[in-house]
Amino acid sequence: MDSRELLRLIERFGEATVAVAGDLLADLYIASRPSGLSREAPVMILTEEGRWISPGGAANAMACVLSLSGNVLPVGVVGDDAAGVMLLEELEGRGMDTSGVIVAAGHGTYTKTRVFAGDLHTVKQQVMRIDRRPPDRVSGAVEKQVLAAIDKASGLADAWLVSDYDADFFTDSVISRLNGEGRSKILVVDSHRRLASFPGAMCVTPNEAEASLATGIQIDNDADAAQAARHLRSACDAEWVFLTRGNRGMMIAGRDGSLVTIPIVGPEDIVDVAGAGDTVAAVLALSFACDIEPVKAGVLAAVAASVVCMKTGVATVSIDEIRTALEKYPPPAVQSIGSIVPDGQG
Repeated sequence: MDSRELLRLIERFGEATVAVAGDLLADLYIASRPSGLSREAPVMILTEEGRWISPGGAANAMACVLSLSGNVLPVGVVGDDAAGVMLLEELEGRGMDTSGVIVAAGHGTYTKTRVFAGDLHTVKQQVMRIDRRPPDRVSGAVEKQVLAAIDKASGLADAWLVSDYDADFFTDSVISRLNGEGRSKILVVDSHRRLASFPGAMCVTPNEAEASLATGIQIDNDADAAQAARHLRSACDAEWVFLTRGNRGMMIAGRDGSLVTIPIVGPEDIVDVAGAGDTVAAVLALSFACDIEPVKAGVLAAVAASVVCMKTGVATVSIDEIRTALEKYPPPAVQSIGSIVPDGQG
């Protein structure tokens, strides 16, 4: 697989439409500079210099599909609070059709507030994060609106991407409806704690921590990763498991017993993994929607995630950035590490 082939494949993404359903998070960033020590307590005084909201959670997965030139259909819920209004405006400002995003009256928006501090001529560092979670699941009335939004998107989507941040979106009825979609369309599942709730999906995309939580296997080396990937593929009844491993790249396990590894692209010193999982899931959904072979899809995802890991904060990647990365670094080499015994044969 050379760079030219990878670019030809990724440039097909504009032909695909991916519906993304999941937990919409507002990532609020506050930039500040230290201005002294408080006399009230032994803490710094920070003077705010600016604040902005970026899409987080499923909203970032939606932004990833869009930044990769794909067509995105968002399905989710925000509150009618200030964070929800700002997040909806941000998505609309990027050109998304947000008719599938339900604004729930009296329901808060899951917000992650990150405070960065640094002097004028230094790089600001994150010093604090404050999370605000909605206290309750969505109401029955909102759930009905969500189910209607799923039905509407179904007629337009080539693939579905489930982006589950264990917040307030995935009720039993929503999970059941999305599983119904998975029986007739491509379903890519990126879930923190409910990977096995979507049996028969095209693929699941856990990181090592999520795979360990789901399987009870502590992943310390390649053998552990292989065992966890095989176990998870069987438990989820998924066609493929794409296990992301930070600077150790990615491991892919298939229903046919195949097992391959893909290294990262570029330097191994990762700046920030935030957004990398969303990027991998978005690339895979777009790739499967374009009938790209799974291992080639994994290579595209590894390249895209490597670019995102070189950025600070929750980020996305563009086709041009991937092109630049492939011009600078050689494509990752896929390595087969043998076969694992297919299910039911040992």
